[in-house]
Amino acid sequence: KVDLFPELKLGIIVLTNQQSGVAFIAIANQIKDSYLGLKGRDWVKVYADQAKGRQGEADKVTAAAWKQVEARQHDGSKIDNSQYTGTYHDVWLGDVTISEKDGKLVFAAKRSPKLTGQLLAYKANTMVVKWNIRSMDADACVTFSLDEDGKPTGFKIKPISPATDFR
Repeated sequence: KVDLFPELKLGIIVLTNQQSGVAFIAIANQIKDSYLGLKGRDWVKVYADQAKGRQGEADKVTAAAWKQVEARQHDGSKIDNSQYTGTYHDVWLGDVTISEKDGKLVFAAKRSPKLTGQLLAYKANTMVVKWNIRSMDADACVTFSLDEDGKPTGFKIKPISPATDFR
């Protein structure tokens, strides 16, 4: 993050390896306030409190999605896995193979080998991919586009949690 204030002859550069963008904004704001003699606002706390609130909401969304996945696994409906198997191309992920292993659908992005996981029924033509690497905390909805016969021809992917940043 770079903030320049030429009229004050002030430049602030904050480098961080934090995943959260608000970390460097809080630091920059704290420096600005200090430089300007402003007291009383703890920017780290302000942004931490906001993040906690957003994370709480994101956790509710994620929990509801997994509850729906669990319900689908026990509602007696069956998916024809074979109609989803094959290679798809995505602009961002490149070639993605969906294969069947031990009766389960497996999503594997060739360009990003860490993006491999099980596909689970969710809603209509949308499945959830549960990544094998659980520390990514970025499980996603995979919504298939269907042709006139109902056969998948492509997909769009988006994170389940609004707190996940795919950018």
